[in-house]
Amino acid sequence: MVFHKGSRYSALPRFAGDAFKGLKPRTIPAATPVLEHTVALKDRLDALSQNYYRNPRNWTRLSEANPTALFAEDLLWVDELREEDGRERLGAVVLIPRREEEQK
Repeated sequence: MVFHKGSRYSALPRFAGDAFKGLKPRTIPAATPVLEHTVALKDRLDALSQNYYRNPRNWTRLSEANPTALFAEDLLWVDELREEDGRERLGAVVLIPRREEEQK
């Protein structure tokens, strides 16, 4: 950073922070899809998870099984701003992987 001559900041020590080494990416095992769900009006990921896994918090399994969606909500909604006007991806297919306890 450049300071003007006589700046009150010019005599301050320079910040030399440690280089951020980042985080190791989490390994996501390939999910074997066993079902295909066709998106219907008012579908929600937590509701689909409750329906297929009996646990609404397992919606991340749906997201991991469909890696083409950058964000989880992209599985159900169009790319534009989301509104309550039926802008769901009606008729799109979401892959539903096997329940974890059945894989063991």
